[in-house]
Amino acid sequence: MGSVLRTFFVLLALSAAFSCVLAKDVDAKSARRRLDAVFSKSDPKLREKELRKLEGDTLDEAAAGEARAHALTLQRRAPKKLPKLEEAHEGAFNYEYQVRAGNTTYTNFALLDLPADISVDKPAPLVVGLHSDLGTAWLELSALRASSREVPGLRECIRACPQALNRGNTTDDPRNNPPGLREYFGWGPKRAGIDTVFNLLDQLIAEFNIDRDRIYLVGAAGMGGEAAFHLAQLRPSQFAALCVRDCLPPRWYPDLAATTDLEELRKAGTLGEQKVEFGWLECYRNTPVYWLHADDDNKYPTAHARQARDAMKAAEVPLEYQEYSGGHATGSTATLSKALQGCIGVKRNPLPVTITARGVRHDSASLGNDRNYWVEISSQEYPGRKGDWPYRILAGGKVTVTAGKADNTLTINSDGVSRVTVYLTDELLQLDREIKLVVNGEQRTVTVTRELKLLARTASDNADSGEAWTASLTIDS
Repeated sequence: MGSVLRTFFVLLALSAAFSCVLAKDVDAKSARRRLDAVFSKSDPKLREKELRKLEGDTLDEAAAGEARAHALTLQRRAPKKLPKLEEAHEGAFNYEYQVRAGNTTYTNFALLDLPADISVDKPAPLVVGLHSDLGTAWLELSALRASSREVPGLRECIRACPQALNRGNTTDDPRNNPPGLREYFGWGPKRAGIDTVFNLLDQLIAEFNIDRDRIYLVGAAGMGGEAAFHLAQLRPSQFAALCVRDCLPPRWYPDLAATTDLEELRKAGTLGEQKVEFGWLECYRNTPVYWLHADDDNKYPTAHARQARDAMKAAEVPLEYQEYSGGHATGSTATLSKALQGCIGVKRNPLPVTITARGVRHDSASLGNDRNYWVEISSQEYPGRKGDWPYRILAGGKVTVTAGKADNTLTINSDGVSRVTVYLTDELLQLDREIKLVVNGEQRTVTVTRELKLLARTASDNADSGEAWTASLTIDS
């Protein structure tokens, strides 16, 4: 009997020792040093090697707070020097970059206006201007220049206007196509169009000292505005605000066949009579929208714009909607300037407590990270068949998550989402206490552990949007 007890206590001691090896608290100084080691490696394989060394390292609340603050600082390290750019036209710089769409890489360009005092030592706001379906990068940059006479703050921003990537019957190099040529892809929803914007954004962040809390999307009438609405749903935590004009958010027409020619309905002036559904307007809850729309727009019907406006306000989206007198794309520079003034005055809230996330299909016609700030959709369903409208415009499931720190409650309501992962910090919930989890009305309790490896990985993976998390939960909904 005594030998059995001795064996039991030896095994218990070994088990405790093994647990200590697997999970041990790390102080703030050591955590900062290890984060430095991770961020010092630019090669993905070497960085992954450093991350593996952090397995089992945990953090208490104080160390986690200091380590996270340090990780956010590491993310924002400015480049050592600015890129050398050649002048393209009337003072605008030519900025070439690679567009990686599927298995193909294209060379594209954007036109840049830089602040007079641009420096690696001074973070600069970034405005990305997307031209219309009959526009060009130069026309969009010219429009921003015209507005900058009334909005001096624009001159303090890097203004980048990419040229939409042309394929089909056009030449491979967009600069060789005549101005105003209708785009084959535009800015999406096909993947090459989406990548044209996101690859530009990623490279600008890498090569300039960009203020991550002041990145703005500005969309011209029609294609440009539609793209701004769409891209903000795919990377919602990246943008501080949107400014769009004469366009509509992602939508579908439930009474029309997928093969319906919408252009014919526009020409006939009857598109506004069709039933329209906007499935994901809540996704803009943390992205202020400045929206201009003509009061007699037949191409993007004013009636549909008003429906979207009312639904966005009901969803508590921070929206400034203004109608001007006229038809599609006839608004004045003064009208646009007023909206731009409000847009570039917004700073991003990096840690909203209520989030609605939209899923995105993972196939050749879509691009998205399924993550909205600290909420990530892990598994979802797709409504309808492959030819239906919701499927065509990349719809997946939708989930709303709210963190209530006062009563330490995490509330999840999902539609078409079967699993979500939430990334947490002590600013959102009290991580040392049990968390009350309410999923579609059903309640239980859960606990989490602050992990240094998770902090290092999320900080390095999300450097472009300035996010870092210390704990996570994966929840079946």
